[in-house]
Amino acid sequence: MPTRPHCLRLITAIALLIAATAQAQGVYRCGNSYGPAPCAGGQAVAVDDARTADQRQQGLAAKKQDALLARQLAAERRAREQAAVGQRAARIGPSEAERAQAEAAQAKAQAKAAAKRNKANKPRKLGSA
Repeated sequence: MPTRPHCLRLITAIALLIAATAQAQGVYRCGNSYGPAPCAGGQAVAVDDARTADQRQQGLAAKKQDALLARQLAAERRAREQAAVGQRAARIGPSEAERAQAEAAQAKAQAKAAAKRNKANKPRKLGSA
């Protein structure tokens, strides 16, 4: 009867064998999805990583740099949003004072036009001849 350490080694070996077999299986494209099992009309897809170790390291370094930059940009955006809390939107159009000034000018022009109409409609005195 195998001892406990032997069973543990056997289970580990079987698990590694299953993992290696699963990894050796191909990837198939079936329509717009990918999977480990072939399907009718599916095509095998090459998934080998042809990059060198140096290229993989460069890719990982670029990924880390991008993640760092993204975190920095997010922190800057949050700081700007926090600073903007309580601020009002920029004014579009005339201010209250400008609007009141324009209304006063319009009222003055209307009064002047009404006075001119009243003067034109007023009957004239005929002079003595």
